[in-house]
Amino acid sequence: MVAASKIRAIACDGPRRWLLLAVVVLVASCAPHREIYPRLNSLAASGQYDEAVRYIESEKDKYGERNDVLYNLDRGVFYHYAGKYKESNEAFELAEVRMDELFTESISGNVAAFLSNDNTLPYGGEDFEQVVVNMYRALNYVQLGDVDAALVEARKVDNKLDYINRQYEPDQQNVYKEDAFARMLMGIFYEMAATRDDLNDAYISNRRAVAVYEKDFVPQYQTRAPDLLKANLLTTAAFMGSEEFSLALEKFPGTQSRGLGEKRELGQLYFVHFAGRGPEKYESSINAIMPDGNLLRIAFPGYFRNTYLITGAQVRVDGSVEARLEPGAPIGEMAIKNLDNRKGRIAAKAIARATTKYIASRLLQRKAQDDAGPIGGLIAWVAGNVYIALSEQADLRSWQTLPDKILIGRVLLKPGSHHVVVEFVTSGGGVVSSKDLGQIDIPPGTTRFIVLHSNT
Repeated sequence: MVAASKIRAIACDGPRRWLLLAVVVLVASCAPHREIYPRLNSLAASGQYDEAVRYIESEKDKYGERNDVLYNLDRGVFYHYAGKYKESNEAFELAEVRMDELFTESISGNVAAFLSNDNTLPYGGEDFEQVVVNMYRALNYVQLGDVDAALVEARKVDNKLDYINRQYEPDQQNVYKEDAFARMLMGIFYEMAATRDDLNDAYISNRRAVAVYEKDFVPQYQTRAPDLLKANLLTTAAFMGSEEFSLALEKFPGTQSRGLGEKRELGQLYFVHFAGRGPEKYESSINAIMPDGNLLRIAFPGYFRNTYLITGAQVRVDGSVEARLEPGAPIGEMAIKNLDNRKGRIAAKAIARATTKYIASRLLQRKAQDDAGPIGGLIAWVAGNVYIALSEQADLRSWQTLPDKILIGRVLLKPGSHHVVVEFVTSGGGVVSSKDLGQIDIPPGTTRFIVLHSNT
């Protein structure tokens, strides 16, 4: 709770300053960058990713300093989809550095935020958003042919998850405490590096990914371990030894897998599909007139889901369907559950903030009435309630250019040239559109990633 001395100091500012503060807070709390998303979504839907980046950069002023993290996250996403992986990583690095700074800063004593709303604070990202940054960066490095740098990002995920979990008390533990999809990607990258230590780490990552899918992702997000993860676990378990392989085979009987030697004679094409538009925040509020006529207002955020037609993809190689992509990261569900998990803490903070404003308004009215009589008290009453009405706003910021979900699939191909087509499908399996990737040369022992995106 803000100290009583600070409340009294604010009350002593007088009605005019109170009204001025209301206007300043209203301007500061606005998020004009949200206005750009309809246009941005339209550009993304038509695949105009370069134009989307130019549009973001032309509207930088609308983000403002408090949202520079979101500005660079949005740039990073569309540079990634545009295939400009170096530029994407540069944008993501700027976002990540600032997110790390804000994550370690203490803002609990920020009086301005407590007396207005959280929009006056810099946006530092949700816990899961901080991990998604490293997933994008790792994919960027793989596309640039730098597997070692991708592994650095993979290790940062490990450290970041550990650090995130240590920030919460046991009774406040966030629902998001592990990331199965990130662990799965780590396993793929370690297998690509192919040293003995890396293959050992690949097995550990695959095993942990399976465990997180089973323990967290299935009950919380209804997302099970993809079949390719099960196959990769068997491959790396066989490398570890007969005991590990037997345990993995017992867990996933009937799973088709290949040994490392056989896989190195083939080529692997991984497909990562960023599908749909993630949920968006909206404001809910409670407005009550107290017995003394003063307003008590509490505002808090919620999520609404965006609908979209393309929910999946399948891969045709030389005319035959060789893979159907599976859900791997339910980003939208993670966002919703993460917010639901924090509603109690958000509500407690909002109630405390509303109570503080109410007390400050009462003190202002009493002082104004003592100094200037009933007219002064009336002016103070109007000023205080205007401030409460304008300043109490929910923080509706989020990384809006994230997809609703990430799907993943893989095909193992014999060396040579293959004609590859991706078909985007509805939940019922109907083909909406297709993307012809042309002839792709597959040297033996290579692993390539193809990034796909749809938001319609």
